[in-house]
Amino acid sequence: MSAMLKMVQIGKRQLNLDDDVYRDMLEQITGQRSCKGLSDAKLKQVVDWMKTKGFKVKRKPRPRAEEVTVIRAIWITMHQQGFVRNPKDLAIDAYCKRMTKQINGKGVERANWMNQEQAAYVLEALKRWHVRLMDEACIANGWRKCRNEYGNLPSHAVMSAHYDIEHRKHNPID
Repeated sequence: MSAMLKMVQIGKRQLNLDDDVYRDMLEQITGQRSCKGLSDAKLKQVVDWMKTKGFKVKRKPRPRAEEVTVIRAIWITMHQQGFVRNPKDLAIDAYCKRMTKQINGKGVERANWMNQEQAAYVLEALKRWHVRLMDEACIANGWRKCRNEYGNLPSHAVMSAHYDIEHRKHNPID
């Protein structure tokens, strides 16, 4: 089913057109009593008529990549840990734009506008940055390091747990 045909069906429902009135309207506008075989141009004429009668086209909100929720959560955690100054969406959007600029040359203006691939790229970059910041904080505070025998940093989940444990151990009042 074409997008235009779906809009006609939604308009019919929204305007509460009974079948006879609907088919009379179709015949008046398109010369046919059915949408079957109508071109998108003819369907658009029907939609335009429906708009004059009060039909409101509502755009579905674009589905947000699941990673964007995780990006926001990590960003807020980084703010609470003192690694980023601004917890607001504008700061997250600016970071996401900088990171997606590496992919597409322009960047995506808002985190919510990223597709799944872009959001996954930004999420992985943010996790790596967060791990580096937590590692630097552990070293600067003289806390136990969290590296494997080869000196490599752990995953984000492992480093976050390590950082939380060390922070609580050395800052029991927080």
